[in-house]
Amino acid sequence: MKIFHTILYVGLGLMLLTFGLNKFFWFMPDFDFTGYPEAEYLFNSLRFSNHEPSGKGYLMNMVGGTEVFIGLLLILRKWVPLALVILVPISINIVAFHLFVNLPNIGPALLVAVVNGYLIYKNWNSYKGMFA
Repeated sequence: MKIFHTILYVGLGLMLLTFGLNKFFWFMPDFDFTGYPEAEYLFNSLRFSNHEPSGKGYLMNMVGGTEVFIGLLLILRKWVPLALVILVPISINIVAFHLFVNLPNIGPALLVAVVNGYLIYKNWNSYKGMFA
């Protein structure tokens, strides 16, 4: 079971590191938004905040930087409970984006949310003080 948990920590960390770095360097193709103009509009408004199409938005950089930070913490297994708590609002927003405006691409979002939830459950003793 320890190997399984290590795979989850490192796998989630690598996934977050990859998607986080992609928000800075855009080396992966965007999701296919064909038939979902609302999703394309929302995604582009988050990605570009300037008047020119090449203008970078600050929000994607903040989310990307946070994902890189969380990914590194999970890979290095440092401050894991903190990393998992910081990931909760990002997970919720990723799932909500795909649930409401781009349902066909919800798979990776659900994977991140489910693994995050499971790892929080596994580390529940670290969170008991928050609910005392």
